[in-house]
Amino acid sequence: MPRPHRRMIALPSAQELIQGESPIRLRKKKDRFLFMTYNLLAQALVRRDMFPHASQKALRWKFRRQNLLQEFLEFGPDLACLQEVDFWDEFYLPALTKSGYESVFYKNQNKKHGCAIVWRKSRFEKVDQATIEYDDVGQPTFLTGNIGLMVGLRPVQHSAENPDPNADMLLPDEDEEKEGQKDVTASVNAFCPQREVAGTPGGILVATTHLFWRPDGSYERLRQASIFLKKIKEWNEDLKYTVLLGGDFNTTPRDAAYRAMTRNEMPPQQIPDLQTWLTNEVAREEEAAAAKTTSKGTDGELKVNSDEIDQLTAKAENLDLEGSGNDPSSKNDTKIEKETSDLPYRAPHRGILLPKQKGATASVVTDQSSSTIANAADFASSQDPKIKKLAEKDATSAANNESGEDARVIAPIEAFTPPQELKAAIEASPRCISIYGQYEILIKDNPAQVSAGAAAKTDTGNTTATKAHTHHTHGEPIFTNFATWFKDTLDYVYLLDEPLPENGARLVPLKFLEVPDQSFLGHGLPDENFSSDHFCLMVEFALLCK
Repeated sequence: MPRPHRRMIALPSAQELIQGESPIRLRKKKDRFLFMTYNLLAQALVRRDMFPHASQKALRWKFRRQNLLQEFLEFGPDLACLQEVDFWDEFYLPALTKSGYESVFYKNQNKKHGCAIVWRKSRFEKVDQATIEYDDVGQPTFLTGNIGLMVGLRPVQHSAENPDPNADMLLPDEDEEKEGQKDVTASVNAFCPQREVAGTPGGILVATTHLFWRPDGSYERLRQASIFLKKIKEWNEDLKYTVLLGGDFNTTPRDAAYRAMTRNEMPPQQIPDLQTWLTNEVAREEEAAAAKTTSKGTDGELKVNSDEIDQLTAKAENLDLEGSGNDPSSKNDTKIEKETSDLPYRAPHRGILLPKQKGATASVVTDQSSSTIANAADFASSQDPKIKKLAEKDATSAANNESGEDARVIAPIEAFTPPQELKAAIEASPRCISIYGQYEILIKDNPAQVSAGAAAKTDTGNTTATKAHTHHTHGEPIFTNFATWFKDTLDYVYLLDEPLPENGARLVPLKFLEVPDQSFLGHGLPDENFSSDHFCLMVEFALLCK
């Protein structure tokens, strides 16, 4: 079965733009751009037990890489945020460069995949870039290796001597103007003029991230989201650009981070439950660490492994709370890759972080109204092999005193920022407007294509594969991730709800790309049509200076 066609659905803001008091007919590509966010599913994360319904061909890197690249180039975004990117230097970078794109890529030194921001060099030019290492800021609960990536871009204005060959191309669905509709672009300066320096109109600060994935990581996602927005705000103080966000936030519409960022109302117990989880988790880890990292001498006294603590303390003294060294020369806009350390963690000096130790099962408060706090005690009984392995991994790393990606850390409860303060910090930033937050309403008026035959062949009633959530979507699609064992919304495109910044472009969402109906998707992705377990999201924006 061929890959189902995905339509671009018109948004209400587009109608307001072309039918308002000063209607604008955006017929030319230079007046608009296509933005994509896409989690590509790193090949390093592909395992047969996680994708039991996929064919061998669908999981092979040689097939997947070409299929992903073909999909990307067929959509032809002008600007894109990519997550779970591996084989960057070997494959994606040369392929995208050859196709007319420029890009930046960054990953944590302990991860095999990272994030990239890609733009068509005929449309945008880079002003600056910066990165965020969440583990280096404040006090994390896990060593996640998650990062954020930011790039300041400004539109390219081509001269008459060197015109953009695509500037006057009409989009496929706009070859003919509707009768009586005006073409009024010049009167409102629809496209942005040439800028000589960063402090001139038309700039976009585009940022992407891949937040913590674990089901019991709701607190950590809330913490990372607060850091992400804070760093964007700080970095944008000089640029004063319009902020555009796209990424895999690993937050369902029911998660605390999503609700805080979008200002959707939280159930009363959601934040208190997170505080209870944090308190219980810290107590459990402290007790386990004390039992493991100390040994009893003949006199019955506890002896501490002082070498490990001395090494970690030395590291802590060289870090401030923002995760950068005390050396002023280290505080550059662009994150400089640090030398690989043989220590398990570069600890902030609010507490020494020790590797996770073996301990009792965590006591977790759950609440049906929040539905975001997972109980680690249930991991072993999960049908999802990835979740099932968490219980085994936690036990193994504890028994062997291991640390590394996704390892738990320990510090006094006072070292952690309370969830209520994290929520308040997020709400101190402008509200994140989710462009796909109107999907549920618009798709009712524009129903997706359905394949009854395909649905009958892959009825989820005949499999152990999980079904997609259909409640508390806050208007988002039912899913953007459609794996065998997990189907929900994790990917978002956001604009910040703030006045037009001094040097920023005015971005008006015109259309977004529909999500395929699940009747085409079988038991789970990837398959031979879609080579990731996520779907790309895409928004067409008008690019204005007023």
